[in-house]
Amino acid sequence: MPPPAQWLRPASLVAAIVIVTLGHFLTPLNRQIQHDVLVRLYYLPIVLGGLWYGLRGGLGTAGLITLVYLPHVLVVEHGIMTIGYLLEIPILIAVGLLVGLMVDRQEHYRRGLEIQTETLAQSHRELQEQTRLLLEKETQLRRADRLSALGQLSAGLAHEIRNPLGSIKGAVEILQDDYPPGHPKAEFYAILLKEVERLNDVLTNFLSFARPVTPRFAPVDVREILTALEGLISGQARAHRVQIFLSFHVGPSRVMADEMLLKQAFLNIMLNGVEAIPEGGDLAISTRLRPESTAGGRPEWVEVVFDDTGPGIPEEDQGRIFDPFFTTKKDGTGLGLAITHRIIENHHGTIRVMSQRGKGTTFVVALPLEGAIGL
Repeated sequence: MPPPAQWLRPASLVAAIVIVTLGHFLTPLNRQIQHDVLVRLYYLPIVLGGLWYGLRGGLGTAGLITLVYLPHVLVVEHGIMTIGYLLEIPILIAVGLLVGLMVDRQEHYRRGLEIQTETLAQSHRELQEQTRLLLEKETQLRRADRLSALGQLSAGLAHEIRNPLGSIKGAVEILQDDYPPGHPKAEFYAILLKEVERLNDVLTNFLSFARPVTPRFAPVDVREILTALEGLISGQARAHRVQIFLSFHVGPSRVMADEMLLKQAFLNIMLNGVEAIPEGGDLAISTRLRPESTAGGRPEWVEVVFDDTGPGIPEEDQGRIFDPFFTTKKDGTGLGLAITHRIIENHHGTIRVMSQRGKGTTFVVALPLEGAIGL
């Protein structure tokens, strides 16, 4: 059964026309005033038809009234008033035409306003997106400026420090030979060597940050890289009582990348995940095809997801973790994720982070599949 609104209005119009017409036939001819009133009542359904259904409703209702009213005028003898009643018919049609045209014009105007409103809303959304992109580019430019300035400073300092650091390491190794294992001073030499190695690693990060290597693109399989890295950090994961789970998608996983740089980027994320779980937990690494990024049914992007069960990253820090020299670790340099971010961007990819306090952190790296962007 159709909704009431679809049949109630037509039924109301028909009922009004029938009632008025019956009034004409049942009213004696000598009651001229009543007939004049009944004729005027025909305008009510015409106006309603025009208001409800526009030009089609106004003319349709006027036409229907003409069909039922004309026989009454022609069959029943009205005398001199017959001509007046016949002249009433074009007026009825004219009223239906005018009301219908006015309503249709108003509806056309309303639809025009709706289209303009939607166009303005779309323009507003596009403007917001453009503003967001501009702010994002501005942030990237500021970050690039900081990277350039800090990188030049880091390179100079690293070179100045690395040479004497090598001399210190050589001297400590020579002096260490004078004290066999178990000697009270042997422990201090071991500490010195360990700290020298740590400083050397820090300097290596500084140099990598200051003078990034230009990627040499070649087809590499993301799954093979992750499998190799899982074996590389398995010992450190066991030391932290962290279980690593690998889960790979079925389908293409080859990307155009510099294998060593991509390994460095993934290794930084994996080590961060392991070190973020000091009391044991899980690090799940999975791959998937981005479903919405297809060209002719062919996927164009592969995503690598690193999901740990650590304490999470505070919300106020999530926007800064890729900034150089920002770190929450006591002995961190703040360069690991900055270098990772730069490597992924140089591979035409993206990296994003999602984290909740107490529920862990998820890094998602998206890379274009081989042949997707013509590398």
